[in-house]
Amino acid sequence: MSENTIVACLGPTAKGAIEIRRISRKKPRADEIEVAVQAASVNPIDVRRAEGYGRRLLSLLGAAKFPMVLGNDFAGTVIAVGTSVRTFKIGDVVYGVKPTSIEGTHASHVLTKAAHAIPAPEGQDLQLLAAIPYCFVTMWLAVRGAGLTRQNARGKRVLVHGAAGGLGTLALQMLSAWGARVTAITWPSSSAACLDAGAAEVVDCTNSPFAALTRTFDATLNFASWEDDLSLVACLRQGALGHATTVHPMLRNFDELGWLHGALKTFSEKKRRGNALPNGTKHYAWTLFRPEGAALSELEELVRLGHVNLPIGLRKPFEEAAEALDHVRAGRAGRAILYSLETP
Repeated sequence: MSENTIVACLGPTAKGAIEIRRISRKKPRADEIEVAVQAASVNPIDVRRAEGYGRRLLSLLGAAKFPMVLGNDFAGTVIAVGTSVRTFKIGDVVYGVKPTSIEGTHASHVLTKAAHAIPAPEGQDLQLLAAIPYCFVTMWLAVRGAGLTRQNARGKRVLVHGAAGGLGTLALQMLSAWGARVTAITWPSSSAACLDAGAAEVVDCTNSPFAALTRTFDATLNFASWEDDLSLVACLRQGALGHATTVHPMLRNFDELGWLHGALKTFSEKKRRGNALPNGTKHYAWTLFRPEGAALSELEELVRLGHVNLPIGLRKPFEEAAEALDHVRAGRAGRAILYSLETP
């Protein structure tokens, strides 16, 4: 088999430096497909993992050893299928996610379970598609963790903190498509974008945003700051659906405190925050990414209808991945996309 060009992250001892390497490709297992990657995104978690974030817990998944290939999103063409795969054939164009591992998607070829891939609509820009899956699945898990579904969302009042980021933008788009009434907390410079994404109203995060918000929300979502979590919980009404956050300190607790003390602090913090929920609130969740079939099905439908998208701020070939990581590290606007110069 020909070689796989990978973006190898050398880890915190090398200050997150990367090298372009070429390794032998592997054959797909029975339930896998091999994809010639035409685009993959760089997410903030990639930058943090390059610095060693989450290594203790991720070691349980075999996902903490350096050098590693970062990345969870991909879009490209199927070039091989496992013996039990019936959903795809060679030549199909797909997009999707991989679980967190040391063999991520910043590579010219990836192996992934067929269940974690979605058929790409004909004529779609694969770089635009590659920007979405990881953020969408993470967001969907948080939305479900807060008790919201397509079936119950219509008419619900939902408060989204960090509404202008990737997770927040997709939440506005999906929840508004579901019929929810969404209030977005964001910077003034992002207000118009949040309204365009589906927010019914926008609250300025620079001017004591929670002071003007009352206990009227059915669900709250925190994509911005752990320090604001209790303030968001305080915006829930009695008997609300619930609250979910993606910015909780679970991974950091284990990194900094070790197994025992990290577990104790995580348990006590989560319990204390859960106890702050209004009476009758049903759900409270700390969200971590994992591939989820129902989320991918929802993504496929919303992409087909043109309801979800994320702006791209930088496009670089895999050989210039360091610039894409710097783009994300600096918090610059728009998604960072890596693309392949190789043909499938």
